[in-house]
Amino acid sequence: MLRGRPYRLISKSTSSVSRGWCPFIQALTRLFIQYFIPALTLTLTLTLSSAQDVPTRRGSRIIDDSTKQIYGPTTSTYFYEDDVFLNIERKYVIDTVIRDFHHFAPFQKSEYTLQDLGNIATASRPIFFEVPEHIGVTSGFTIYDRYWEAKRIRHFDTKSPYTNINLGLGGRGRSTTNVEFARNINPRWNFGFKYRGYFIDKQIARQGKGDRNVRSVYYDLFTSYESPDSTYRLFLSFARNRHQVQEFGGVLVPPGSDRSAYFQQNARRILTEAEARELRMNLHLFHQYRIGSGLQLYHKFDRDRQGNDYYDTPGSEPSGYYEHIEIDSTDTSDELRFVTLRNEVGLKGNLLKLFYNGYYAIRHFDMEYKYLDPDTLHVRTKGAEHYLGGRMMLRLDSLMTLTGWVEFMDNGNFRIEGDLSSRWLEASLRQNQFEPGFMQQAYRGSYSVWNNNFSPVNVTQLSGYIHYRSKVVHLSPGITLTRMNNYVYFREDTSRVQYVMPQQVDGSHVFFSPELRLSVKFGRMTFRTRAIYTSMLENSEDAIKIPELFVNAQLAYEGIHFGGNLELHTGVEAHWQSAYDALGYAPEIQQFYVQDPRIAFRSNAFPLVDIFVNAKIKRGRIFVKYHNLIQTITGEGYFPTPYYPGQRNVVDFGFDWSFYD
Repeated sequence: MLRGRPYRLISKSTSSVSRGWCPFIQALTRLFIQYFIPALTLTLTLTLSSAQDVPTRRGSRIIDDSTKQIYGPTTSTYFYEDDVFLNIERKYVIDTVIRDFHHFAPFQKSEYTLQDLGNIATASRPIFFEVPEHIGVTSGFTIYDRYWEAKRIRHFDTKSPYTNINLGLGGRGRSTTNVEFARNINPRWNFGFKYRGYFIDKQIARQGKGDRNVRSVYYDLFTSYESPDSTYRLFLSFARNRHQVQEFGGVLVPPGSDRSAYFQQNARRILTEAEARELRMNLHLFHQYRIGSGLQLYHKFDRDRQGNDYYDTPGSEPSGYYEHIEIDSTDTSDELRFVTLRNEVGLKGNLLKLFYNGYYAIRHFDMEYKYLDPDTLHVRTKGAEHYLGGRMMLRLDSLMTLTGWVEFMDNGNFRIEGDLSSRWLEASLRQNQFEPGFMQQAYRGSYSVWNNNFSPVNVTQLSGYIHYRSKVVHLSPGITLTRMNNYVYFREDTSRVQYVMPQQVDGSHVFFSPELRLSVKFGRMTFRTRAIYTSMLENSEDAIKIPELFVNAQLAYEGIHFGGNLELHTGVEAHWQSAYDALGYAPEIQQFYVQDPRIAFRSNAFPLVDIFVNAKIKRGRIFVKYHNLIQTITGEGYFPTPYYPGQRNVVDFGFDWSFYD
């Protein structure tokens, strides 16, 4: 019996625009009454009150300057460790831009390039292939990578305490919280922290407020120090993210029902008691000592811990959902732990316009399985990896930069990367050979088992973009060409005892994606679009699934009013991608997989349309958005993943406020 699949054969949609415009008009009415009118009233009140002249007091010539705000976005700057490593003295001012401020959900921040399960912070993967970051061993669990924010921590230089509060109050119980704080202990020493929470209610069969689909709490603590003579610099941080997801396995629809039944709030969930969890922690240290003008010694230390668990109550799922029972127990409790410890030492410096770096690194790893005996595996679960590599950066002039990175491992894996960037041209090369994840190599859980010895994967990716900029038009055509050998992926085959298992392709994959980014400004109106076309030149075993066409578009008004006290960005935007056999999702192993073509559920081509208003008043930013306008009119929706309906039509609201004292 198929995975949740007795109900897989469904007829084509019979819904139409016969529902009329009444739901649309009612939704817009509620939108204006509940959000737009209060927001506009607040905006005008604050703006007019701030624009009024302060009455002059008679009988006194004393001027009180104590209320003047001398601190702001320009006095609190931030910088990145990567720039310091490359000896780039670069600082950034606090972001106060309101353009696209309404993109508060991760899949919108990614420009819709993520495939998720139809709700914020659920399992996700990039739609377009990305070259892996690591060439050594990894856990193989990547579905929550996008919610791990420790890769690029911001460090601050503040003249006064800096605090930022960002809240996204999404409709139907979808809330995000971001708080950031930093302050200088002295001009050379700063510390701070960041907190981010996802509190996302179920969108299918929700029992009421607080019936969570996702609970996720991320935080990091960071500090940076520079000696008085700038010979020594230190960066230290700790990050932790606990991600809990109530898995529902998709939606059950009885045979003969049309697809509109998937989007009803009372639709039946396949799983009712399943839960996936991930815990990540990172302790990071980077410090360097400058010996002379052209030489520095440095050391990097990272300890990473990742744990992935899956829990369920056997018998709570529909009969036949789990095709194979490997561990017969009264409770499903699959647990894995992956720990790495990496030390890197090297030297670096500048010779005129050339930055150079050479290093040696050792990385210890330890993978622990709950049910699998490491002595029976074809691969090692404990060991050490040795790396030798170097980086360079050449600034040809003030407008052009060339960077490179070469790294080799003792087992033969390698990376060769190069980037060229200028005002008119961008180009990059990625040539990597990397290890498949541990999850793909070996696994034993309640419902699955395998023991492989896959070869390293080899990938080459070339990309290039040409930029033309004028006061009216920004045009950036480009292309990305990717070639892979020995690709490892998960595939569904209903003729096997275990339907979803990893396998390695003997052949090659070659595909290219021409892309166009265009921005046209006429008056205060701006039209922006991004279009990607993907062609598969070679696709062994049909293992790569990418929509042929992918389009984003936005038409918006931008203007400043009331003497500079009110800034607006409002308009409509749309995302559309062609229909394709998107990857399915198996929650019990936390992996996306290629569907069996005999029973594949095709994700439909659907225009996702939003109406939005972004505003800035003094140091506060606010947005109101109506999401998925088309579903309001037609009753139809979209499927980012088979059997997982996308977000219904809903009103989202959020704000951001910064304090500098």
